[in-house]
Parts: sequence; structure tokens; C-alpha cells
Amino acid sequence: MDIKNIKLAIFDIDDTLIERGEILIKPSAYQAIKTLEEKGVQVMIATGRAYYFIQDDVFQRVKPDYVVTINGSCVFNKERDHIVYITPTRQDVEAIIQICRQHNIGVAGKMLDEMHVYHGLETFLTSYLKGSPKEHILLDYQDAELGDEIPMGLFLMGDETFIETLRPVYPELKFAKAYRDAYDIYSVNAGKIKGIETVLGKLSLTWDEVIAFGDAENDQDMLRHAAIGVAMGNATDTLKEIADYVTTDIDDHGIYNALKHLNLI
Repeated sequence: MDIKNIKLAIFDIDDTLIERGEILIKPSAYQAIKTLEEKGVQVMIATGRAYYFIQDDVFQRVKPDYVVTINGSCVFNKERDHIVYITPTRQDVEAIIQICRQHNIGVAGKMLDEMHVYHGLETFLTSYLKGSPKEHILLDYQDAELGDEIPMGLFLMGDETFIETLRPVYPELKFAKAYRDAYDIYSVNAGKIKGIETVLGKLSLTWDEVIAFGDAENDQDMLRHAAIGVAMGNATDTLKEIADYVTTDIDDHGIYNALKHLNLI
């Protein structure tokens, strides 16, 4: 890997850029990113979150050039024009919602401008928001059917042993564990990789010019593809195994320490 060629830095958010449950970027991470930008490196966010659920601090201070949301199902430029928009099939979404209602699994759909909670509203207001001031994005659809708009992704909260049994039943859906008893579900035609590659094409860049940071299952492919894939110290063991470099925890200046170690700042 040639660190002199790095022109794009990609960051996951939860437990990479911002500790889960917090709303502010770690100060050392912010300073490191600003130094990267001063050197001409562009910045991208790649997250399982929908655009409207990304912490305001990301937009107010980092001001990313591109944002890959809902695991590549929707990609935005700096002007918030969406350049990628992918949904699962209506049939699969309706089936998952029905199963979740029957088995008491919390389920919400990530729409373009809001989240529709089809079951387990209280779980989403507490465990999902986890102190976030954005409860207004969660709309109660517990007694409603799926409307004309199909969610770009679903978020499930409940017994992960049961959720895992759904993987082989729905081959057109990707199941990515976000944290214990919580899963992102999206179309196999999406994924962070596909969203990122759309942007790489627009920027006339290749993966050889990318450094990527992550901590969870849905970051595996982007760390494999990037010239330098960095796993946080608090990352899953699987992600650490495939990373080019394992840095310190998010609460121990992980992003700053990695960029310093790699002589990128």
C-alpha cells in the first residue's frame, strides 16, 4: 500500500467516528480529519444510518463530500441530491414486517425522509434512539400497512437467534448485525461497496486511493477493498482479522492514532 496515493478517506459513524449513544465526533478524530482535508484528501461517510438520523455534528463540522447511507441503499452528494436509491422488493419487506409482528421483533423502515415503525415503537424510542434528540423521525405505523413508498432498509431489534433464522429464507436481503439483538436489512443489490463505487466513478478514483475506517460487520467489504482498511480497537474480531491495521479504541483516539501511525497527518 502506498499511503502517498490516498485521496479519499471513508468513515463509518457509530463506534468509529462517534461513540454509540453520543452526538459529537471525538475531538482528536475531528482534528485528524481536518488535517486530512487540508492535505487535499476528500472525506466520505459510509453508514447504516439514514441521512436524517446522522448526528448533526457530522454535517456542521466535517461537511463530508459524499454520504453513503442505509448501507449503500441511498447516496447523497454535498448538496443533498441523492445519486443512488435502491429498495428491497415490496414482497420481502411486507413478509419481514409480518414476521416481526408475529414474533415480537421490533421493526422499522428507513424511508427517504423519516422512519416508519411497524412494531416495537417503545423499543425504538429507547434502545434505538439511545438519547438522540431525533425522536421526531420515528413515526408510528404499528397499525398500518406498507404504503406506496418502499423502505430502502429495515432495522430489526429483538432476539438475534431468531433473526438469524431469517437469513437463508430471504436470499435477496442482506442481514448485517449492527450490535447485539439489532440488525440492518437491505437489498443485496445495495451495500456500502456499491454506493462507494458510484462515488469513486464520479471522482475518477480507484480503491487504491482509499483509506477506510470501521468497526462492524457491515464494514467488512469496504475494509477489504480499500488500499488501507483500518479496524477500530473496539471492532469485531472478524473485522480486525481482515484489516490492514488495527488502531486503538474510539475512546482512545483511534482515528487520530491510525492516521498518525500511517504518516497521513
